[in-house]
Amino acid sequence: MHRTWMAGAAMALGAMGAWGASGALAATGGSYRDWAMTCSVGLDCSASTFSAGEASVASLSLHRGPGADDAPQLVIGLRDAGPLSGNVTMRFENGPSRELPASAFKADSEGLSLSTGAADWLADLRQAPKVEIALTVGGKAESTSFSLSGLVATLRKMDEDQQRTGTESALIDKGGNPLPDRAGLPLDIADAEALPPSVRKLWSEGPAACSDFGDAPPSPLGFSLPIAEGTRLYVLACGMAGAYNAPSRLYSESGDVADIVPVASMSAEGPVASLELWNVDWSGDRLVSFFKGRGIGDCGSYAEYRIDPDAGLLTLLEERSQPDCNGEGDVGSWPQTWPLKGAKR
Repeated sequence: MHRTWMAGAAMALGAMGAWGASGALAATGGSYRDWAMTCSVGLDCSASTFSAGEASVASLSLHRGPGADDAPQLVIGLRDAGPLSGNVTMRFENGPSRELPASAFKADSEGLSLSTGAADWLADLRQAPKVEIALTVGGKAESTSFSLSGLVATLRKMDEDQQRTGTESALIDKGGNPLPDRAGLPLDIADAEALPPSVRKLWSEGPAACSDFGDAPPSPLGFSLPIAEGTRLYVLACGMAGAYNAPSRLYSESGDVADIVPVASMSAEGPVASLELWNVDWSGDRLVSFFKGRGIGDCGSYAEYRIDPDAGLLTLLEERSQPDCNGEGDVGSWPQTWPLKGAKR
């Protein structure tokens, strides 16, 4: 199986054709007034706002997983860990005050994040301009106010990114449309324990083992997605990241058999097979790799790949390279190394 992947990788070059290679991701997340939203590749999303200065209650977030039954969670971020006691009170400007006992909240492993179901408070959060959160942590009473300006737009974007707009599960624009199938979404891989044994063994013990991260393991470790009937592709962090580049390696798994997946790229001598991709992202139908020559990203290399489920390969759609760090232009204006000039489009 490994030889099949290696032989096919250097051949997996495709013209852009109907797919088109735009050099731009189907972006998730964004900033809306006082709120910002980020999503993982697996569309696990959090909308957050932050307190000013050194307030003990550092942030307020609404988190939601991608699953059909995943409900929104309210998350309170603390600057210092400590046991929560008494009641947590939310005082809404121009609205009611609501309380929940400390027992309704679950602390994370470091005691810096407190979460509970958000359904009871969501309508008030959407309607009020501000909210004050008061709680007792580590025996000390604390309170912080947060602006709610931009929250509705942020949650609307969360619905859009998670493909919930117009469905019963939407947070803002509900409707009667069916929720799209979740089976085709990428799945976030939290850590090595979440990997199938065959993939975990190859990732941790195989050639150029990838499991050494020093004291800074990534979270999540990567993601997986279906590439053919009965086969998944795993995109996993591989070794310690640099200042602005993080390496990943690809693995396939079918049944209980795993293999390293090389990818095609272009060199001055022609197509070659490469084992690593850098700063990998998933755009909804393409795998994107962007190696930065320096932090501002004005030089380096960029590539987009499409999964070919029939051949079980990653097809290189577009590759660009900019050796000169000149502070000008964007990726879309870099010299194109694939498709070659004159290739069928």
